[in-house]
Amino acid sequence: MKKMINIKCPYCGSHRLAWSNETGYLVCQNCGAVLQSLIDDNAYHIDKSAKDNKTNYFRIYHSSENSIDKKLEKSIKKGKFFEVDLTGKVHISSIIDKKLEKLKNSDKFKLSYEILKNYPILKSRTKRNQYAIALYALYRSYGYSIEKSIMLVSKELGVSKLSLKSIIRKNKNIINKYEIEVRRSFLNKK
Repeated sequence: MKKMINIKCPYCGSHRLAWSNETGYLVCQNCGAVLQSLIDDNAYHIDKSAKDNKTNYFRIYHSSENSIDKKLEKSIKKGKFFEVDLTGKVHISSIIDKKLEKLKNSDKFKLSYEILKNYPILKSRTKRNQYAIALYALYRSYGYSIEKSIMLVSKELGVSKLSLKSIIRKNKNIINKYEIEVRRSFLNKK
């Protein structure tokens, strides 16, 4: 992991960020948050001589290894979109953002997602998995079975049932505590 110095975590304000070459994510070492806005230094290189040449003003080129076409193709397969500005900063947005429009209006989902922030291991997951876990706990608090909750989350967010089962199996104790806290908060609210 490479340490990133000049960037701050938007959640805790820490400068202790690390770039993981294996996963491709920027992770805060204090709070464990996976940051979605990344800076890719290798994607584009601005040709210095292009500034002098008036016909090729701001000519941009990239290497074949870091081809935007390859990255775009890979990101679409994963359900993500890259937006690159002229400075080389890459903004990542995903299909799940569009699917969450109706969920974000739900007060119960917002409460479930806020409670998730108290669990660093669950919060360190990707945005897509965080929303899936929050929605799963919400369905479990309604009294649905584990299988029914997984099926509903999978349909609603487009998350694989197997990946959701894997997350639940690996973090069973923490997710059980999280479900209980969500259930209690809804009972106290009524």
